[in-house]
Amino acid sequence: MRTFLLASAIAVAMLLARTPVVNAGCGCNKPPPPAANVRPAFAPPGGNVTLFSPLFQVGRKYNVIFAQRDTAQQVQGTAVTLRDFADGVMKPQLVVSAPTLPPGPTRIRVKNSGDILLDVAATDFTMLQAPVALAEGDGETVATCYRAAVSADGSVLIPVDISAISAHMIFSGLAMSYPLLFSGENVTIYNAQGFLMQLLGPDQAGIYAIDDPAGAPNSLELTYDRHEFQTYRDQHAHLGGLGLDPLDPNWHTDGTYHVDHDHLILAIRGTVENLGLPAPGQTPAFDLHVTTALADGTNGVVTSRTITWSDACTTPTSISNSGPSPSSGSGI
Repeated sequence: MRTFLLASAIAVAMLLARTPVVNAGCGCNKPPPPAANVRPAFAPPGGNVTLFSPLFQVGRKYNVIFAQRDTAQQVQGTAVTLRDFADGVMKPQLVVSAPTLPPGPTRIRVKNSGDILLDVAATDFTMLQAPVALAEGDGETVATCYRAAVSADGSVLIPVDISAISAHMIFSGLAMSYPLLFSGENVTIYNAQGFLMQLLGPDQAGIYAIDDPAGAPNSLELTYDRHEFQTYRDQHAHLGGLGLDPLDPNWHTDGTYHVDHDHLILAIRGTVENLGLPAPGQTPAFDLHVTTALADGTNGVVTSRTITWSDACTTPTSISNSGPSPSSGSGI
């Protein structure tokens, strides 16, 4: 089955490679994310979470509580004044690292001496699992016993780290033993800063494909054509003048904002066959298969690696609702 999936994905990749590439997800000219009291609306453990409130006093430390139904973690942060992506205006904000919590909707509260200064509902923020790091080249990565975050609106969220990739690549992915069904209109790609990077639909038909190579009880397969990003990287080195501001690497030295193309989150708002929308929290365990293909020619080397995401899968997992539910969270 694994050999068949790899061959199928590469065949679709070659078809996409012969299609004229649309200007897909490129550069730092993305529209800014909307104003919000938290950005991004999701983060893995260790990822940056920025909180906004006019009540924050620059230089003061605050306790930030990330809470789910049965557990909570507290981190500390110091308020600073930085530009906001939404409008470029300097504002007080709190940048903290997301703690280690299970994937799923998570309430965030900012406290100062017992007073709650900011309360972000669990419907507005989702803890993610760690990103899957992908390599540049032809090959397949399999994460066994993988569980993905599901946001409050039923979107399955899969973060990836593609910082090692700058070549024109074609990616394919599917979930084995998790029958998630979707169309292009159900797929959105964000980055780790909260920028909307790509909406799939009829206008982007030349850069993606949805197929069913494995059949039930597995998901559909999404294939995506990502153009080269060496030009983007050159622009951020000495060639293009878009160096990062050492005081705030979310902005360039010329005053424009920087858009991260290396850390992406795939959001799929599909349906689980015969069950409907995925339940908020996290999916049941499945094997995530991701294939990569060099679109402009292969070097003849095909690599294969398996990541044991969790050792909890001693027996096959049935498809059921599971994971933390949106709630008021722990009373910390």
